[in-house]
Amino acid sequence: ILAMGNCKISADLKQCALNLWNTGWDIEDIHDALGVSRASIYCWEAIFAEYGAVNCPPSPIRGQQLHILTCALMMACEALFAEESDLYLDEVVTWLALTHDISISVSTL
Repeated sequence: ILAMGNCKISADLKQCALNLWNTGWDIEDIHDALGVSRASIYCWEAIFAEYGAVNCPPSPIRGQQLHILTCALMMACEALFAEESDLYLDEVVTWLALTHDISISVSTL
């Protein structure tokens, strides 16, 4: 049995696994033939159902957008602290998640 371990699997191989599954192949046979884990196949199916592709779209917090987002985050936090100066960082993290749909850790903040 071929074990892929912790490596990057191409979108083509992911799509092939899903195509085989959708045409009636047993997940165990796909695992044996392509050497991908059953858990990965289920994960790719969930990603495909949500995004219409086997890979998740890139995070909006990448590349050039990071600077713009950081500036927007800083301005939002500044406005929040102007209103509520005694907030803890975990409260700010929760506020960002709820009001701006931004997931950020306390240490990053």
